[in-house]
Amino acid sequence: MQPTNIEADVVKFGNSAALTRTYNRAVILDALRRTESLSRVELARLSGLTPQAVRNIVEDLLAEGFVKQIGRRKGLRGQPQIEVAINPDRGYSLGFHLTGSECRYLGTNLVGDVVFEGGAFKLASDAAEIRRSLERIEAACSQSMQDRARLGVGIAVSAPLAMPRHREPHSDYLEQVGTIQHFFGPDTWIENDANAAAMAENLSGTAKERSDFLYIFIGAGVGGAIVRDSKLQRGYRGNAGEFGHILVDPNGPQCHCGNRGCLHTYLSLAEFGDRIDRLGSDDGEIKAWLARAVPPLTRAIVTLENAFDPDRIILGGTAPGWLLELLLAGVQEILPSICTDEAHQRVEISRLGSTSALLGASALPLLNLMTPHPDLLTKQSLEGMR
Repeated sequence: MQPTNIEADVVKFGNSAALTRTYNRAVILDALRRTESLSRVELARLSGLTPQAVRNIVEDLLAEGFVKQIGRRKGLRGQPQIEVAINPDRGYSLGFHLTGSECRYLGTNLVGDVVFEGGAFKLASDAAEIRRSLERIEAACSQSMQDRARLGVGIAVSAPLAMPRHREPHSDYLEQVGTIQHFFGPDTWIENDANAAAMAENLSGTAKERSDFLYIFIGAGVGGAIVRDSKLQRGYRGNAGEFGHILVDPNGPQCHCGNRGCLHTYLSLAEFGDRIDRLGSDDGEIKAWLARAVPPLTRAIVTLENAFDPDRIILGGTAPGWLLELLLAGVQEILPSICTDEAHQRVEISRLGSTSALLGASALPLLNLMTPHPDLLTKQSLEGMR
């Protein structure tokens, strides 16, 4: 396995000074990505770093093109401070989402805007054929992006990932993901699609200004993500957030996991297949599905609130937006939890659309760059993360 950028700094410098510098840079970038712009004085106040440290970091980031100065804020007394903001055009990230026999891809800039529309290709069992598809994608992307630097590649997989640090994919996609990872090199990040979608929300979605939330992924499968302090909670085996297997009815339908009455058996859209795009809110099948899905989802939401006390629960995934709206309307009469009884503030839907996991895949390298990781401040902690 190739070291990450942060691990490479440890190897290069042999102590934690480089990690401290990397961490402080990420603190500044994280504050800027959550706001439109900030002055150096505001950055020092928000980050807790000294004004001199902030000035040095900002100067480095300006020189490297990651941030830009956007002038002085008008309407303030005295001489307003010069503000800085993320420079979205500093580079881009490529994202891939593997679902069944298809792989979709696109590219986004530093603030999560799509800058390379991408498309899809069939996942062949022949690695050489996948590489030919990737060569075509690389050529088209290079032509479109021109002189912008690629900051990394993210891959979202529609399957659980069980290895520490989520650097190795589930065996269902082992060969295909390995081919993509080998083609693009060490700056490649792999995540399951529910976690990736949650990261898209954290970069540019409804959770951009929230640090604690839960994400329920609804599609052919049902998954989820737990985000605390803007970081994914992975659990002992790396599979935290499998909300689809919350038991909502012990006498319910048989689930593929071996239990009965899992949330997945009520909320999965697998029965509709591609037909979901041709159905509408007045369709009888949709009404019947909602009648089955809303009560178990409501019970699951209360369970999750009582267990995690999140700021918000976000409904998203590959489900079409209109269906998520219907679900949200259905769960407005949520049973009270010990956390809150204010139903209108408890659940909201993703505004990123059915490509949220793909957007999240592209967000993975960007968030790695712009999110402070306290557990990486000492090189000893790296040993437990491989």
